[in-house]
Amino acid sequence: MPLHPAGQPDRDLMFSIRQLFLFLSIIFIALLFAGLLLVRWLWFYPAELNTALETQKNEMFSLNSVLELKKETLATFVSDYANWDDTWHYVQEPYREYIATNFTDTTFESLKLSGALLLNNQRKPVFNLEYNSESSLVTSNSMRLLYWLQQGGVEHLNDQPTTLFQSIDESPYLLAISPVMHSDNSGPRQGWLIFFQLLDDDILSVWKRITRIPLMRTDIPQNAVDLLTSPEDAQTFHDRCLMSPEQQPVYCFRIHHQQELPQFLSSNVITAFLLIALIPGIIFILLIHLLITPIRKATDLLELNNKDGMLRPVLFTTPLRIRELRQLRDTYNQLVYTARQQQARLEQLSNTDRLTNIPNRRAFDDALESTWKRLKRHKQSAALILVDIDYFKRFNDHYGHQVGDDALHRVAQALKGCAKRTDEITSRFGGEEFALILYIDDANNLDAVRHRIRESIRELNIRHEHSLVSKQLTISFGIAWIRESGPWLENMSKEEWLRAADAALYEAKASGRNCNMLQIITPEMPFTESPVWQQSPD
Repeated sequence: MPLHPAGQPDRDLMFSIRQLFLFLSIIFIALLFAGLLLVRWLWFYPAELNTALETQKNEMFSLNSVLELKKETLATFVSDYANWDDTWHYVQEPYREYIATNFTDTTFESLKLSGALLLNNQRKPVFNLEYNSESSLVTSNSMRLLYWLQQGGVEHLNDQPTTLFQSIDESPYLLAISPVMHSDNSGPRQGWLIFFQLLDDDILSVWKRITRIPLMRTDIPQNAVDLLTSPEDAQTFHDRCLMSPEQQPVYCFRIHHQQELPQFLSSNVITAFLLIALIPGIIFILLIHLLITPIRKATDLLELNNKDGMLRPVLFTTPLRIRELRQLRDTYNQLVYTARQQQARLEQLSNTDRLTNIPNRRAFDDALESTWKRLKRHKQSAALILVDIDYFKRFNDHYGHQVGDDALHRVAQALKGCAKRTDEITSRFGGEEFALILYIDDANNLDAVRHRIRESIRELNIRHEHSLVSKQLTISFGIAWIRESGPWLENMSKEEWLRAADAALYEAKASGRNCNMLQIITPEMPFTESPVWQQSPD
């Protein structure tokens, strides 16, 4: 290490391993992000745009197929009517029954026609029928179609059926024209039959339902684009028009494409980059974990132990077999383990009643505190039970303290067996009193617990000739049962819970002993100084 003239190390020229690998990780992530942008710009993003464009082309193709089918259907209908002997004769000699029989309201509704025009060879109308807005068929005097014919529509009257889009009187129409011929399609031609359909919003709804493509009618733009024009790039929507043979826009609408356009930096791309960028981060963390963290943690822990006088194990692992680190850890941790065993033994002795070998009052206070916090956080039902041996002073005076101590131990062990769960506790409360904290779900479970407590003492069969209630040793106990706890306990305290159990025990002793009293605690029945129900004496 280079030194200054004063003999101090030159810290400005040093890098820690943590700093070095952090710097390298940042460089790696930056290069990785630049490479991702380059690859996406050159390969993936153009491919996604091309896929979206092909999808949009297919949508336009399916819409055009629907329109072609509609044109073919209307052309078929007009050809069927035009290539019919009855129509051929009617043009030469009109008669009323022809129209009344073949062109009814039902005909126009089923064929979705807005009108029909029959012309003779002189292009004069033989009949002009329109289906008006009141859904009725009328003979029209409208000159719209005739005016259209005079303005150039006659160019579409030829010897072959044809369909076309036309704007007539500023309204869009689909026209189907067929020459009037014999049923066998033989001549001579007698005129032309024209069917026309109005292109309205209902037609657009039908197309939308068939193709499942969102469509919306728009005004005719200045630069109209034919539906047959293939899009050059993918867009959220395309405006297209149905064009007349003269390439004039007739009916325009907006196609909203269902597939979302790909984004150059979408959330999926960012997520993928972040996942890949985790690699240098993981390498950096592993290196710190394997080399630096164990050393620093051990050093900090030793300093802390020396400062506060506590022994803590060095909790690190080294997948790489660094012998010195493992020896340091294992040797120090063995020392900590031995010291902690001794400390745990002392704590156990301090929390255990030596006479009864069950938790003492200190352990009970800790359990009461933790149970109370738990009841406020979670919806549960729990009971605090205070137990007192009936006339125990007389028992001690008559049989002696040694027999009395033995009786206390046997009662304590019997009550301990009533606490079935690991989070329940039976403790010595003081003198001949005991305290239990049990989790009791319902009234049936409560009755079972009360019966179990009484029977556990009865089965001891300890003689007590000087008791005023029985020839055997008996107990009285009070229960404070919190039914369905929760945040409503914030307005109360664990001391009130203990007083409720003590009040129930007092009532049991005042009622003649050898019985138990219950205090039910709910939001509707808070803590009181009197229990609400008494167990019958044994």
